[in-house]
Amino acid sequence: MLSYLLDLPRVRQYLLQAVRAGMVIESTRADIGFLGQLRRGLLPLPFERPPADTDPFPRLRHRTLPALDGRRVAIIATGGSGVLASVVGVARALEEFGVRPVGYGVCSGSALFGVPLAAGMSPAEVAAATLALRARDYIDPDWWALASAPMRLGRGWSGLLRGDALEQTYRRMLGDVTLGELPVPVWFPAFNIEDNRLEYLGPDTHPDLPAARAVRLALGLPIAIQPTELDSGWWLDGGIVDILPSPPFSATDRCDLALVVNGFYRRGFEADREPSWRESTASILHIANQSRTMHHVRLARRNYDELCRAVPQVVELTPVDYAKAQGAGLYAEFLDNRSWPGYMRDGYHAARAALLALPPPGGAG
Repeated sequence: MLSYLLDLPRVRQYLLQAVRAGMVIESTRADIGFLGQLRRGLLPLPFERPPADTDPFPRLRHRTLPALDGRRVAIIATGGSGVLASVVGVARALEEFGVRPVGYGVCSGSALFGVPLAAGMSPAEVAAATLALRARDYIDPDWWALASAPMRLGRGWSGLLRGDALEQTYRRMLGDVTLGELPVPVWFPAFNIEDNRLEYLGPDTHPDLPAARAVRLALGLPIAIQPTELDSGWWLDGGIVDILPSPPFSATDRCDLALVVNGFYRRGFEADREPSWRESTASILHIANQSRTMHHVRLARRNYDELCRAVPQVVELTPVDYAKAQGAGLYAEFLDNRSWPGYMRDGYHAARAALLALPPPGGAG
């Protein structure tokens, strides 16, 4: 028993529970609106409506940009819940310059927007469809399973939301198209529970997987959304392990310009700092807070470095403050889509500025 309790990885997990609880409390104290967003998502009132602004972009004006001539451009986006609505704006900026991405790498929240784009919907169509969603369209609490979990000692309980509504909504949006039939290929990480294994799923591995089910699988955040069954196993959001879905692009020659949309960490995938931990109340929790992300952000940085070595040009975009997707905000930005139009505009302006700053062919980079 003593050796079990002192096992270092488990000690880290014990500390993480306290840190997670502290994050939720801190976020709630800092923004009481989180409770309203939580209620709005789980128990919506009949009169509540989706955002009125379902057309967040300026009028589409096609332009030419010599720096993009002949370029194979990929969009690779981290997780980060509804904050990654910014991906729609990035795609809109490319559309303005007449560029269709050659591939998408999505993860967790970015799958909500990247998969419809890969299915051939225009950025304006994806914006209109996702901003028109009401809570009941994609949020389906499994109240009975939650209430009965104590009686069954928690056996089988794996998440508050079933995920059926999300899949059905995206099936109405996308039809029965599979990953192998998407006009633009998309890859995303998924975590297999039984084998404790991470895999990248895409048209080369699962061409017959319906795109709508892929969105559900990619959004399987532990505790929040129940796992999805696939290949005789159960899978969760791979972003819990690998938040930057770049390996499918760094391992093969799929693009020569990668737009990386970072909505989860500081620019450059730098970790948060704790310079005053010794002077802080409950110093041990500040140590634990650092251990909470050290492996996650290290893998993200490694993925980013490998992408930069493999792809001729990589441009990192940070359209939205990463703090929006931290702590309780990760759930709030999924439950409540009222901020999504602004995130889409942020993505458009950030991408447009970055693309206009690209050097012309043969210019210095």
